[in-house]
Amino acid sequence: MNDEDSFRFNSPRRGFSVKPGRGPSAFGALAGVGAVIFGIFWTIMAFSITRNSPFPMVGTIFPLFGVVFVLVGVGRVVYDLRNATGRDRNSIVDVLPQEQEPDPLDARFGRSSAGPRAQASRTTDVEARLSALQALRSKGSITEVEYAEQRSRILSEL
Repeated sequence: MNDEDSFRFNSPRRGFSVKPGRGPSAFGALAGVGAVIFGIFWTIMAFSITRNSPFPMVGTIFPLFGVVFVLVGVGRVVYDLRNATGRDRNSIVDVLPQEQEPDPLDARFGRSSAGPRAQASRTTDVEARLSALQALRSKGSITEVEYAEQRSRILSEL
């Protein structure tokens, strides 16, 4: 990765998308066509086999599996053909810089995986929030108790 790529990745306003290749998408569309054909045959066979079933629910539920295969296959074909032939393909994964969207598990388990730049940004954010809170207290918009509660909550986020 060169310096320009590093700069773009560390930019807090830019996310990255990982898109499927055209080959895998075309193959996925082919598999979707196979699922549609299988679903049609399944539905026809299931209706013919269960037509005279002594259990009425079997004659309804068993063929519905084929209908589900057809619907999923059609959806898969549309999605994959769009990715195989379209200029603006769907993204499977969005890769975002840590500063833009931190890992929620890090916060849950008390780990900080953010780099120094994110820590500085977080400190600046806390300072701005504390200044705004101080201004509200000075204007009389909040009570001393509310100020103390909010100040302690903001500081606990550090």
